[in-house]
Amino acid sequence: MAEKSRPFSIYLLRENYESNNSLVDDHELEPAQANHVPKGAVIYLLDADRKRPWWRSYFGIEDDIWQEFKGALLFLTVGERHFAVCFGQVHHNLKDVAYEYDFGLRVTLNMLDPKELRSADMVEPGPARRKRTQVPISTELTYLDFDANSEIIKSLTGKVKPEFEELFKSATGSASLKISLKIQPDQLADRCGRFLKLYESDEYKVSFPNIENITPVRNPADIAPLDAQLLASIRGKDGATTLTIPDIVDYKDNTCCMFGGGEGPSQIYPDISIEQFYEYVGDEGLADLTMDALKGEYRLILTDTEGLPDKSYGLYRSVLFDIEPPGEDVIYHLCEGAWYKVEKAFAARLRTYLDAKCEMTDLSPYNHDAMNKGKRVYSEANYNEAMAAAHAGFLCLDQTDISPSGSTTIEPCDIYTARADAIARSGQRGVFYHIKISTRSSHLSHLFNQGVNSVELITHEAASREKLEAIITQKLEGADPANFLAPFVDSDYKIVFGIITHKDVTGASGNLPLFSKLSLMRNMQRLDFARIPCALTFIPDHSEAKGGHAPYQSYLVEVMQDGKKKVVRAVDGQGLDTTIDIRRCPKTVSDSAPGARFNVSVKVKEDEYSSSHHWPYSVAA
Repeated sequence: MAEKSRPFSIYLLRENYESNNSLVDDHELEPAQANHVPKGAVIYLLDADRKRPWWRSYFGIEDDIWQEFKGALLFLTVGERHFAVCFGQVHHNLKDVAYEYDFGLRVTLNMLDPKELRSADMVEPGPARRKRTQVPISTELTYLDFDANSEIIKSLTGKVKPEFEELFKSATGSASLKISLKIQPDQLADRCGRFLKLYESDEYKVSFPNIENITPVRNPADIAPLDAQLLASIRGKDGATTLTIPDIVDYKDNTCCMFGGGEGPSQIYPDISIEQFYEYVGDEGLADLTMDALKGEYRLILTDTEGLPDKSYGLYRSVLFDIEPPGEDVIYHLCEGAWYKVEKAFAARLRTYLDAKCEMTDLSPYNHDAMNKGKRVYSEANYNEAMAAAHAGFLCLDQTDISPSGSTTIEPCDIYTARADAIARSGQRGVFYHIKISTRSSHLSHLFNQGVNSVELITHEAASREKLEAIITQKLEGADPANFLAPFVDSDYKIVFGIITHKDVTGASGNLPLFSKLSLMRNMQRLDFARIPCALTFIPDHSEAKGGHAPYQSYLVEVMQDGKKKVVRAVDGQGLDTTIDIRRCPKTVSDSAPGARFNVSVKVKEDEYSSSHHWPYSVAA
């Protein structure tokens, strides 16, 4: 009788980890006796009590139905290393620090035929965009839509090379190696030994060059020293740490932010910087800052100019930080709470490509803030309109729409002009400027994608092109549109990404976060392929520094007992009605004993007074 093929899920334990120190403290596994385990191996069983499935009572099923969860975990010694072989859903009983996170993927890469791939799971770290690509017939990695310059392979499935067919026919690798084997228990140690040699081999770099340009750092034991360097950088104020809003930010909405997690919320800031966080926590708080507080206590809160909160993010997720260890050929990069390892050679190629695309701006410096209820805030809209007014032949197309019928709004660009160009077939080059304030906006990839998507729409959708031509003609208010429209005949376009920043413009692409650079390169390469010239330019920010401000006027209030409930009301003599309750006060204020007094920011609207849990307050003297 032919031997059956059985599924195995194999983890390689890190050095110094074995059966007696690899399981989580609260695991439910029990050691077991078995007659056929390999020599020196230890096996544990998961024999959970059977339970009724929740959907039995939910649907009123009368049949006597039960669920049972069984599994086994085998610890196997091979030389000086140890393996954990899982059967059933038991892998979560392993400590996160106990196993190698790239074992399954690297073994798979070394065994797979690069032309016989079936499936790939990929992630683009910048926007955290994930995808799975599968094909019905074997193919190459290129045809699985993998971009080595901006994506990370999470797992890969395919047919193995002929020299490994004796081991098995196909494999899937991520943290573990998932395979089907036709072997007896006493052959497991030998087979795992062969997998260990494959894991230690670099042969995969021949078949899959550049696949490790960027790799995630997942093991907590590797992350801990990186976090320690981050904490030292923040405490030392060495200038290496920056903050970003880990979301797409539209400055048309006058987005502001504040910090929380300390002794009450911070002031409201129209922009974000690490210096404002230093101001918030103070020197004493900074000296006592811990990684737990950075990850779990302190938060970055998006608000409007009045401090009404919107989204909120952990501060650790909002940090950008790079480490270049001496003597190593890698750079460690922290983005959105995750660490990545980047090959220095790849980072150098990335900068060389983008720096060649940088050019000095032909736009004026930014000094076009808006005033919102007495508060100074950034305004991309003001800047775009001002550029159209100040530069002859420039048109503001901000907030216009060229989307096809039934689609969401798509702007062609922020500013448009046409210039004589002898290389252009029409003799005119249409220049589309896409403007963004601050290199800290996450993600600039939104800006870069928008630039490419809009020009592709203009090129390939006649209806969108006609909409744009009508908008341009209208903006010209009777002036001759011929030169402005000429580029649309032969797609004679140029895309310029303009970023308003306080940073030194000579820093070129070094001013951008790593994953913004990756997104920019990918989009520029799409434009290169379409033979559309493109450029990156930095626009100096000459606007006034924007300090924080309190959301509303502060009033002296008192906690009072009104029947069975406590209320907060204004103290007499301040022009407020002392009989009206002030709603939504900070919890510390509302929970205080009657008679306690505080200075609280209050929004006054006719006969309705309110504060906010996130607004600053202080105990009255």
